[in-house]
Amino acid sequence: MGLMVSLNGVAGGVEKLHRDESNPLDIEELKRSREPDRGIIERDDQGNVIEVIIDKEKDEGFDTNVHPTPAKTDIIRELEAKASVVYKREQYHSEEERRFVEKLINKYGDDYESMFRDIKLNVYQYTAAQLKKKCQKYLLDSSNKSCS
Repeated sequence: MGLMVSLNGVAGGVEKLHRDESNPLDIEELKRSREPDRGIIERDDQGNVIEVIIDKEKDEGFDTNVHPTPAKTDIIRELEAKASVVYKREQYHSEEERRFVEKLINKYGDDYESMFRDIKLNVYQYTAAQLKKKCQKYLLDSSNKSCS
């Protein structure tokens, strides 16, 4: 499959033991060529930090003057009009669920723990909290229908 026991030549990086003194770094060239939000750390021969150069003026040079445009164009007005229309989805109980909840309320009133434990009426095995929500929603719907 083309696997070799040993690699040819050097595998990995090569450590430079001595710094090339023939090609000294030009600080001014580094200042011009660096990317925004980058700095230059100048060190001495022992590796101690001498100076940290961060050019604030260069970073601020990207803030250009933008000519203001009118905020309300026809398209924006049309989109805002569509977004302002609120569609409320009306939820309802099915007839079977309505009968199920009615039976539980007629037998237990607001005792949700007893509703929860009744295995004959609570065939869906709803928890007490689920039954409480269903009953409250049913009572709210039935009171709204009687008012209209």
